[in-house]
Amino acid sequence: MKYINNKIIAFTFIAASTMSCTDEFKNRLELEKPQDLAMSEYLSQFDLLKSYINRDGTPFQLAAGIPVSEFVKKDIGYSTLLTNFDAVDLNGSYDPITALNTEGVYNFGDMQTAVEIAAKAGMTLYGGSLCSNQGQRAAYYNKLIEPIDIPVEVQKGTTKLFNFENDEIGTSYPMTGNSSAVVEEDPTGESGHVLHVGTDDVKAAYSYPKFHVVLPGGRKLGDYVRLNIDLRFKEDHGIWGDGLRVFINGNEYKPNTNGNTFCGGGNKWKREGTINLKDATTSPGFVVPESLGNLTEFDLAIGSYSGGAQFYLDNISMDYEVSGKGTTVINFEEDNLNTTYPVVESGAGAAGGGTATVVEDPDGETGHVLYMDKAVHSFPEFTVKLADGKTLGDYTGMSMDMRLSKGMWGAGMFVKINGQLITLGKDQNAHAYGFNEDDKWKRGGIFVTFVKEGTYTALGKDVPATMIEIPNSMKDLNEITFAIGSSSGNWTAYIDNLIFVWEAKPQHIEKTPEEKKTIFTKEMEKWIGGMVYAGVNETKSVKAWNIIDNPLDKTVNENTFNWGEYLGEVDYARTAVKIARDTVKNAKVDLELFVSNTFGQYDEMVNMADELISLVNAWEKDNVTKIDGYNILLNAIYSKDVVFQEGNKTMITNLFDKLGKTGKLIRVSDLSMMVEEQDGNFIAINKLTEEDRAAAASYMAFIMQEYRRLIPADKQYGISISSMTETSTGYKLCPWTSGYNRNGMYEGIVDGLK
Repeated sequence: MKYINNKIIAFTFIAASTMSCTDEFKNRLELEKPQDLAMSEYLSQFDLLKSYINRDGTPFQLAAGIPVSEFVKKDIGYSTLLTNFDAVDLNGSYDPITALNTEGVYNFGDMQTAVEIAAKAGMTLYGGSLCSNQGQRAAYYNKLIEPIDIPVEVQKGTTKLFNFENDEIGTSYPMTGNSSAVVEEDPTGESGHVLHVGTDDVKAAYSYPKFHVVLPGGRKLGDYVRLNIDLRFKEDHGIWGDGLRVFINGNEYKPNTNGNTFCGGGNKWKREGTINLKDATTSPGFVVPESLGNLTEFDLAIGSYSGGAQFYLDNISMDYEVSGKGTTVINFEEDNLNTTYPVVESGAGAAGGGTATVVEDPDGETGHVLYMDKAVHSFPEFTVKLADGKTLGDYTGMSMDMRLSKGMWGAGMFVKINGQLITLGKDQNAHAYGFNEDDKWKRGGIFVTFVKEGTYTALGKDVPATMIEIPNSMKDLNEITFAIGSSSGNWTAYIDNLIFVWEAKPQHIEKTPEEKKTIFTKEMEKWIGGMVYAGVNETKSVKAWNIIDNPLDKTVNENTFNWGEYLGEVDYARTAVKIARDTVKNAKVDLELFVSNTFGQYDEMVNMADELISLVNAWEKDNVTKIDGYNILLNAIYSKDVVFQEGNKTMITNLFDKLGKTGKLIRVSDLSMMVEEQDGNFIAINKLTEEDRAAAASYMAFIMQEYRRLIPADKQYGISISSMTETSTGYKLCPWTSGYNRNGMYEGIVDGLK
């Protein structure tokens, strides 16, 4: 390199000596032009780059990186590459982030085009990277293993309450106040029997027809979202007033509408008119209080808040919408009278008798009920077959109707599940539930909430009254024995409608590690198999690949995907190698697979080389996986700080010495050069002096010479220059200008190859 430095100095002397010429303007033009011409003439004396390669006993090839878009155009970049280099390096041109579309389909067409062009030109093509944690369409891959969320299916239906068809004409229904409610023929003849409320002579004055509603088994008032009625006012009798009213067990609710709005005028049927039961903001509607949600039967009244109402009602129904809820009911209706149930000791006191017998409801409100007669610390026991596909862990609680005669105090209320006694809380006796010894039914009066084991006790807290923790040992049971009662010396009561409530929860199904491994193995097969096959094609020209790229890179961003996390930190590399080699097995092509990593002058190069070598050794321990060589992406820096620069050179020497002893093929790719000021800042191309360029070119020669000196000849796979052309605002020095004129770096590469 001393020659070119001396030539630069000589050009400077020539410029100075011509200052004495008489035609200053003319001479100055001639001064500037000859310097560029002289440099161009000097560089033109060199032959094509690849002509300087000593190929004795070595597979060495000189390559250059070029964007695939320029390569396929076959313009000056293509021709310069073809005449000066053995191979084209497309590393970085293809990766999943650019080749994979949102539907999970890879585009290998561009790769096939590049392969065909390289094959026709007689050039070797390096395929690039096959497996890397970087440059991945991570969002797509992560979506493949998203948990499956199965929402709870909403059960919908309608419960028909009253349509009066089975009532005889003249049947009366009770009113809350004056006037009457009598079954008549529909005055319009549109339907059959309807209920006529009020008369011409005695109109309903703030009085409403009353219906006793008994919901079907397993349904509670809280399940219902709409009340449906057919309503027709006679003329304008009560059509205005203060609006419609609904009463539940005597509690008054305003749906926020009047008869005129609801029916659209008098003497008109409003068929299937709806009143919302869970929405007060949408008229007509109101919200049924949660305190009434557990009612399974109740008194319902409907009408117009008017001093002179007269109207017809028909087809009263309610719509339910239950989000994955259901019940298991024990109500004794299928039992014969005098059927007995076993009685078990509560264990909370000395047991001494008592019977459990099916009888008629003494109040006639329901059918068969179970009578507990003088139970002494004993409970009736039931075998409960839970809903198909449900276990005890799916159940949220139970409720029971009770009509208490004796036993409101005692030791308290208990349940027994599969023989295990569980208290419903300290001092939680029948009286605490609101019962008195008054022989009155309290529907749903006994209620128990189920929670999972440890909900409270694991926190060192007492389980709240009326609540029990279901033992983990029982949560998966589909059938249980269940006993409940008041542990008293004289528990006498009627019980009915033991309703066990289950609630399905949305299923959040995570994929297992094995499933994830299978998914990503297939994705790896799609990408690696597709790329390798596209590279082999009919030409069988692309044999060299970076099978694992930048395994030492710990960058984490939106394009990072860690294959080792799912396929195993060792197995992911073995899997990648196997896929690549299996893809071309039938084509009788021997691939040359490299492990590639980027090395920079600020890195501890030798330590990184040790890490890389250790990884490869681990992958090859199975004696099946074979890595052919190391590909070093080398980003070199020439430092104008003399001490730093000597350190840079030492690192290069030590790196190649370390790699040369591995016994594997060694390739240097993406070889680039930048110049650094003493303050650590890089110098842009358009700010470089000729001395800077000459020094950088000399360092490039040094790197290439050390590679040829320290890597055994038969392991020298080649060197690939990062780019052929430089840009004035960039930082990388290249052998050609943007106009494809040679510059000083060209000579540096020539000297490196000699």
